[in-house]
Amino acid sequence: MSPAPPDDPSSPCPARRRPPGGHVMRRRDLLLAALPLGAAVLAGRAGASELPPKRLPVQAQSVTNPQLLIGGDKGSTAGRWGGLLAPELERGFGHGQVISTRMTVGQDGVTAANLFDTQTTPDGTTALAVPGAALVAALSGEARIHFDYSRWLPLFFSLLSPVVIGHAQLHRNIENFMRDRPVRIAVSTLTGIELPTVLGMTMFGLRPIPVPGLASVTDAIAALRDNQVDVIQILDPQGSAETRTAIEALSHDGYPALFSLTDSVPLEIGGQRVPFMHDVLLRENHSALSSLLYGAWTALSAAAALDIGLVLPMLTPPTLVAEWRHACDLAIDSTDIRTMASGTGRKLLDATACTGPLRQMAGDVTSIMALRRWLSTHLPDWRMG
Repeated sequence: MSPAPPDDPSSPCPARRRPPGGHVMRRRDLLLAALPLGAAVLAGRAGASELPPKRLPVQAQSVTNPQLLIGGDKGSTAGRWGGLLAPELERGFGHGQVISTRMTVGQDGVTAANLFDTQTTPDGTTALAVPGAALVAALSGEARIHFDYSRWLPLFFSLLSPVVIGHAQLHRNIENFMRDRPVRIAVSTLTGIELPTVLGMTMFGLRPIPVPGLASVTDAIAALRDNQVDVIQILDPQGSAETRTAIEALSHDGYPALFSLTDSVPLEIGGQRVPFMHDVLLRENHSALSSLLYGAWTALSAAAALDIGLVLPMLTPPTLVAEWRHACDLAIDSTDIRTMASGTGRKLLDATACTGPLRQMAGDVTSIMALRRWLSTHLPDWRMG
């Protein structure tokens, strides 16, 4: 039996009927017709990929409308630095750039650091000027901390050598290593910038008793002379002529410098070089140097010695980081800033030199956990007075 013709309705697979006056294009014809169009598309793509790199569009990046977020109010350390840095950075950027400054509340920089980490886009527009007090608060685990300074990109640091001063009797006790002797320490708050001195007394085997509410140098010195406290910490011992004179007077009146927290800047009082705490501890209680609390003390003291840090957020594009760093290098080499730093016991670090100190300020997880366990043990008693 011969097969039915294609248009035969009786065929099991009838062909599609042609529309009246129409024409059915076979699949083979359709594919053949599409070949020239596909070849043209592929040729166009090949031609685009072969364009020389210089003809491809490039998105240029440059810092525009730079801003300094200041970790404190106008009278704070960060506020004073902001007023000094802004005009020098403008000259460093060039091209008529104008740097705006945004002040925040408080003195310790925590509010600004929180804003910086939670609300600042890493677009190279905003840099944070923050004091070491914010870092000390973070190390202590305060509940108000919502930032991680170990991830910041440093541009510039100014470092100090804070000094610890006490009664001459306490000086002899440290040398004789009298264990568990109570020692009262002037502090601003229980976990304030003086925390490395409080922990330092523990390293010497003494029993620290913080006395809060003594934030200013004047109040701390008065409390020491009135025998309300045994030890004070002066954060910026060479910052002003008044402070230098007051420290010299204390030395003559039986209140010597016990040690400095860091050796960033050599310090002399009454013609005598002030020893670094590490060296005193090595002589008097060297076993403490291998403890976890000493690791915590190292991070705390490095953080407390940060006079000011200028930083960018992580993920800022490298070209913009480089532009900020160049402007900072020019700013810290300016005559005004160099003169101020050399006359007030400050050490200025550019971005490259900041890497080691920032790592030290961050500490390691084990030491920080040891610090917080130590605080949780003692804070209830300190709060009770």
